[in-house]
Amino acid sequence: MTETSIKAHWKNSLTSKLLVRFWLSLILFSLIMGGIQYQSLHQFLFKGETQDLQAQIGLFEANQLKIWFNHKQPFPSDWPGLSPGVIVGFFSPDKEFEAIFSREAVKTKNAFGVEKSFFMNQVRTNKLRTNAILTTPKGLHYLVISEPIYLNQETVTSISAQNPKLSPDNTLIGYAVLGAPLTQINNTLQHQFQVFLVSTLLILIVGGLLTYYILRKPLKPLARMSEISSKIAAGDFALRIPEEPSASEIAHLRFVLNLMLETLNRSLATATEAQEQMSRFIADASHELRTPLTSIRGFLEILLRSPETDPETLTAAYATMLTETERLIHLTEDLLTLNRLTKRTAEELQDKPETPVQSILPELLPLLNSLLAYRTLDIHAEELSLPVESGELKQIIYNLIHNAIQHTPVNGKITLKTGTANDEKYLSVTDNGEGISSKDLPYVFERFYRGSRSRERRSGSGAGLGLSIVWEIVNLRGGRIDVKSELGVGTTFYVYFLNNFVNNV
Repeated sequence: MTETSIKAHWKNSLTSKLLVRFWLSLILFSLIMGGIQYQSLHQFLFKGETQDLQAQIGLFEANQLKIWFNHKQPFPSDWPGLSPGVIVGFFSPDKEFEAIFSREAVKTKNAFGVEKSFFMNQVRTNKLRTNAILTTPKGLHYLVISEPIYLNQETVTSISAQNPKLSPDNTLIGYAVLGAPLTQINNTLQHQFQVFLVSTLLILIVGGLLTYYILRKPLKPLARMSEISSKIAAGDFALRIPEEPSASEIAHLRFVLNLMLETLNRSLATATEAQEQMSRFIADASHELRTPLTSIRGFLEILLRSPETDPETLTAAYATMLTETERLIHLTEDLLTLNRLTKRTAEELQDKPETPVQSILPELLPLLNSLLAYRTLDIHAEELSLPVESGELKQIIYNLIHNAIQHTPVNGKITLKTGTANDEKYLSVTDNGEGISSKDLPYVFERFYRGSRSRERRSGSGAGLGLSIVWEIVNLRGGRIDVKSELGVGTTFYVYFLNNFVNNV
């Protein structure tokens, strides 16, 4: 397998598709959770910084601020109580700039590059008590808040509440604008983002490897199914997918595949057997048809070569040709009967015929007596009816007795018997003839079968279709047929029908 084919196989494999879906799901989940975590941390840090700035105002007393705003004393150049980096700007009630200072003295520009114009813009363009993030020309980010300052408050922190309660004579003396650098917050957020990326990559790699390892075992049965299916497709139809611990879906798939293979195997065996039977049937039928036709052709050639043949020879030739022609007619009729029986539809078999055995015996006996030729036929028939049509019952009895006559020597005995046993009606034909060997018993109902396949056809024997016709009739009417035989003792054929027979065909 080339490198390109290996890559293509891996790309299209179930394992790779599951891994890709796992990674996509994990990435999506990580992005959602990371976004939520980042936003929560961002809000937490900014809220804390805002509260810290609001607390810085509490460092100044309102009376002292009033003195500064009234210019009785100058604003200080710095205020040690402020947090590092925090800048405070004061504006008059009409929003005119008054002063700006931080923890250390602020010169033209403070150490963080914040100009007083940023504070002025914050007061002039933004509403009070709102936050704003300003960026200096040097790229530093500041969180800026603005608060009004009233005279009657003991400390400025009281006005930072959501609903300050001021006395009716409160007086606005100015505004305070505070700014704090966001360097530490940005560093914290950036560090958190880096940690998130690294941890997510590690989770993806380790999770992917663990998932691949975990998926190998449950997917092994599928790989084995594919391997065995390839061997079956190559012609090894006896293979089956073995039982092994697996998920319920894979177990169900294995069961269905094995069931399908069994069905296909049976169908293939049936088709092969049917093909073999058809080939044997064609060969036997051709042989049966060729024998009388060859005989007729031989006599015709003799007659053509000897136009002045004596009357006795002509009579013998005509009699032989008539006999062979009758054999052809009988063979053709049997073939047509078999074809008609095998093509019977369900609608034709919906009726439930009942034919008394005693009613058809008077019509059969003259014909059977002409075939016995010094053999004895004993009849022990009870008064019962069998679930077949009259013509079908005649054919069953005639074919069974005719078969017995062919294999029973002169002075032999044939017995026809009917009765009931074990909730079944039965009809049996017994002879004391030559019997059937055990190796031939499984084939006696096959078409054109006449005992051992290696034995030559004897004069007067049938074409081997009589028992096949009996089997077709009994099978179509829901009965069963059985045979028992012993060499040198005789043979008995049994036809059974249920007493409460219901035609479900």
